[in-house]
Amino acid sequence: MDIFIGQLIGFAVLALLFWRFVLPPLKRAVVKQQDTIGQQIVDSDTAKAQLADAKAAHERALTNAKTEAEELHRGAVKDAEGITADIRAQADSEVNRITEHGRSQGELLRANLVRQLRSELGLSAVDNAGQLVRSHLAEPAAQAQSIDRVIDELEAMSARTPDTVPANVELLGLHSMRASSRSAARAVAQEFDSASAGLDSAALGTASEELTQVIGVLADNPVLRKKLTDDDDNPAGKEQVVRSLFGGKVSPIVVDVLVAAVKQRWSSSADFTAGLRRQNALVVLTSAERDGTIEQVENQLFAVARVLEQNPQLASLLSDHTHDGAKRVEMLRSLVGDKVNAHTWYLISHTIVLLHGQPADVAVDQLAQLAAARRGESVAHVVSATELTAAQQARLASVLGTIYGRTISVQTEIDPAILGGLRIGVGDEQIEADVATRLAKAATSLPR
Repeated sequence: MDIFIGQLIGFAVLALLFWRFVLPPLKRAVVKQQDTIGQQIVDSDTAKAQLADAKAAHERALTNAKTEAEELHRGAVKDAEGITADIRAQADSEVNRITEHGRSQGELLRANLVRQLRSELGLSAVDNAGQLVRSHLAEPAAQAQSIDRVIDELEAMSARTPDTVPANVELLGLHSMRASSRSAARAVAQEFDSASAGLDSAALGTASEELTQVIGVLADNPVLRKKLTDDDDNPAGKEQVVRSLFGGKVSPIVVDVLVAAVKQRWSSSADFTAGLRRQNALVVLTSAERDGTIEQVENQLFAVARVLEQNPQLASLLSDHTHDGAKRVEMLRSLVGDKVNAHTWYLISHTIVLLHGQPADVAVDQLAQLAAARRGESVAHVVSATELTAAQQARLASVLGTIYGRTISVQTEIDPAILGGLRIGVGDEQIEADVATRLAKAATSLPR
């Protein structure tokens, strides 16, 4: 009995323990499992619904994709047809353009070939004509005939130009100045001509040397030079300055020239000194005129100018004012030596010292023209292939005098390169009647 009761109590204890400690966790586990299974059932249903929706969406997407693919295909076909048509049209246009371009290029090439052939034939004809002319002009008689022919042409031209306006020889050497300075220089020259009427060659030579010294003083004293040129409202004061500085120290004719110069209106002090240098040259030429050597001076000046023109390196050395003037004069002396008279040497030596940037050959040539102008002549620079006879020179001078309406001094130069005929320069005018120039013009006038 006791055993039964003990067992019963033990069972009760076990049941209590089971109910107390085992059953609650077990229930919770069962409930949790039930919840999990329920959630899985719900999730499964949701997944089935989503799967159905996905299948429906997939079907719709497939349908839409098929529809869009068909539309894209139709659009692509249409675009391909349009592109094909455009490409075909462009290809036709390009074919036409290339065809037209090829045709025009062919025409252009043909025209160029024709032009080239004409030019080559023309040049060949001119070359052949040049060879024939050179062969013909190798004879002195033929050259003389070519010169006479040019003079005949000029003579015929002179008959058609009865009223030619002569050049103003008073403006020689003044073209670089402004109008007021040119007028001033001419006024000084007129005053000199009036004041020097009774002076002989020796007195004028002395005056030239003194005027050269005065020009040197003015060149070295820019303040004095400026005072003598700027104060145009006080000519009496400027005259007083000149007479106080130079009166009694130089010849009266030099003072008269200076007074005449300071009374004038000059555009610049540089024109003032340039005008005095030109006037000094006129003093020397007047001295040569008084002793009867001016024609010789003119010819010698032209000869020196031609030498300098034919030797540009020498002319450049003589024109370089950065070198000492005395050394440049000595260089010129080695060239000229005693081949010129005293008047000519005085002119060219002082001109070389006082160039101030002007080319030596141009300056000496202007002196020669000034000498010709002093004799009442204009100068014709004549280039010929052979020396002109005295009769030809006289006839040419007469014809040119008729054309230009004044006495013409003919200065000749020999240049075999012109072949025949004459090349004549009078002032700024050029008469190119030589054979070489005519052949060159014939070549350049051919169609290109």
